[in-house]
Amino acid sequence: MSLTKRQEAYCQNVAEGLDDLEAMSDAGYKAKNQANAERSLKNLKDNEAIQSRIIELRAIKLLESGESPEGETAEVTELVNALHFFQTVYKNPAKSMKDRISCATIAIQYEEPKPAPIGKKEQGKIDAKTATNSGKFATLNNQPDLYTSKTTQ
Repeated sequence: MSLTKRQEAYCQNVAEGLDDLEAMSDAGYKAKNQANAERSLKNLKDNEAIQSRIIELRAIKLLESGESPEGETAEVTELVNALHFFQTVYKNPAKSMKDRISCATIAIQYEEPKPAPIGKKEQGKIDAKTATNSGKFATLNNQPDLYTSKTTQ
């Protein structure tokens, strides 16, 4: 299951070390009061896809920085070790191409996030915007010039 843009932003913020509520607000989540914020935060924490993405991002951050995974959860440490193994295999030109491609296909799902599909609301906004550029719903700024004549007098 792919994540929405806000969910991915929340995951990035948490992986960077922000507080959960601060990460939520920076990602674009809005709450009317503290109870709504806590309810939204509980929903984010209960989502397994979000939690696994946070683990992936923390592991990638550790791999890129070269820091030791001490103090991290067991899932992050395990993923760091596995990703490190796959990266060393697919970056090693001495290995066979078959092995390198196999390791790269496994590691790529953790290194590059899958883009989220456009939702119905976003697609509706895009459709409405394109409809205002032409056709009977065109706004005055996008109307063809009425005063030009194709015939000369």
